[in-house]
Amino acid sequence: MQSIYYTKKDSLGVVMFMGRKNCSYSKRIKKLLKNNSKKFYFFESNKIGEKINKRYLKFSYDYIFCFRSFYILKKSILKKVRKSAINFHPGPPEFRGSGCVNYALYQNSKFYGCTAHIIDKKIDSGKIIDVRKFKINKKDNVSSVLKKTYEIMTNQAIFLIKSIEKKQNFIKKQILKNKKFNWSKKIKTIKNLDNFYQIDINIKKKDFLNKIRATTTEKFKPYIKLYGKKFFLEQ
Repeated sequence: MQSIYYTKKDSLGVVMFMGRKNCSYSKRIKKLLKNNSKKFYFFESNKIGEKINKRYLKFSYDYIFCFRSFYILKKSILKKVRKSAINFHPGPPEFRGSGCVNYALYQNSKFYGCTAHIIDKKIDSGKIIDVRKFKINKKDNVSSVLKKTYEIMTNQAIFLIKSIEKKQNFIKKQILKNKKFNWSKKIKTIKNLDNFYQIDINIKKKDFLNKIRATTTEKFKPYIKLYGKKFFLEQ
């Protein structure tokens, strides 16, 4: 779903927001941006591989904000951005691409978090604006960690948007402030994640329990593969 709104304020100028469909967190950010833009465009992201209406390539934007969006910004859109295109990545810089929370839990990471960064040609590689982290405990699972992540990421987005509106050169100052953070050289794809969900039938008990913790949600389950067929595991 793609929508255009005209509002009274012009502090942020022309803004495109790419949020997730049926996402309460996206709705909060959408409301804030809609009320603080001269002209506001909204792209409701729904699935991997989705396409954006070509007419949006005709416009220029002061800012583009991406929050839980499946759509990967192409060079043709990035060229239309006058100031900054910013993504809120649901993972710390140590984890890039897909399945960040799954790998963090499997590796027994003590911390997790979210990263706000400039969008460039590569996935999860642009200059880092802000990083926020929280502790992971042994009782945490994929769902609980993601819930904490989205809550913190929403607060992060609201803080950055309000600060950009009020302070000149805020983004440049934040990039300098956070230059100590570096993206991991490794990036995981959807294919990598699908393979990660597969459980080796010869896996040791400790690794098996860890894999269950790192992959099980209401929607997704780990699986074993026999004779070309997948058998999903239920707890």
